[in-house]
Amino acid sequence: MEKLNQQSVPTSKTILFYLLPIFIISWSLQIFAYLATGDINSDDAEIWLVLTMFVPLVVTIIFLVKDKSLRKYVLWKPKFSVLGYIILATVVPTIIAFGVLFITQINNWGESGWFVFNANQVTISGGPFVLGTGTQNWFLFILNILLTAIVFSLFNGIPAAGEEFAWRGFFQSILTERLGTTKGIFLLGFIWSMWHLPAQLVGYNFPEYPIFGSFVISPIELIATSLFMGWLTIKSKSFIPAAVAHGAGNSIQEGVISNIKLFESRLYEDLTTLLITVLIGLFFMYLLRRKSTRHVAS
Repeated sequence: MEKLNQQSVPTSKTILFYLLPIFIISWSLQIFAYLATGDINSDDAEIWLVLTMFVPLVVTIIFLVKDKSLRKYVLWKPKFSVLGYIILATVVPTIIAFGVLFITQINNWGESGWFVFNANQVTISGGPFVLGTGTQNWFLFILNILLTAIVFSLFNGIPAAGEEFAWRGFFQSILTERLGTTKGIFLLGFIWSMWHLPAQLVGYNFPEYPIFGSFVISPIELIATSLFMGWLTIKSKSFIPAAVAHGAGNSIQEGVISNIKLFESRLYEDLTTLLITVLIGLFFMYLLRRKSTRHVAS
């Protein structure tokens, strides 16, 4: 990422005035979604939660219109090279999903509600898969999963872009310039986690243990996820791959994991997801730190 003039970096006051409306409006919508529906996981509440995803986008656009000097921080331009990062953005959440599924089945904590695996084939009994359901050999199954992941990641990447234009496409550049790449992305992941706080405290994502999920699992998981998505953004110089990765997390990853029929507490599944996500995050942190070291050395 290009080095920006340190004197031009927005002040702490500017950052505070940027985050305040995002949090006030977003938290208000999340609270309203729960109070109006009585169930934060209902379809009616989901409409309000999707609307919440566009709040960071609207606030960011207002800031960019009011202060044109902030536009240099935006990483958004689509390039042909972005396509390769979009594929990676789809593949990694898919790997997380099936990693969780396989570990869960191996340990007999649960079993898939969609897949029956055999040595030479896989039987798909449900789910919106592009190449259909039924018994498929491993090549066709993997192709089916990949195509389905790409289609749904792109589709779900549209609402996710409301967040990612702000978080990765704009705010990440400011934080990494002020704090350094790793610390900036760590802080962004924590802020991103707290942005979800009202919904999670009333049962979204962690209905069995909302406090532990909101203040332990979510911050660690989203910091690790931010390392991957931050790397995508820096390498591609665009927020688009991060939006697709976000869409993949909300579609193929969530779809596969949520259709696991658990025999044990959901905590086993959530901690497995956390562990795999952290390992992937550490790998991309290594890539980010190596890039930073090379940049300093040059």
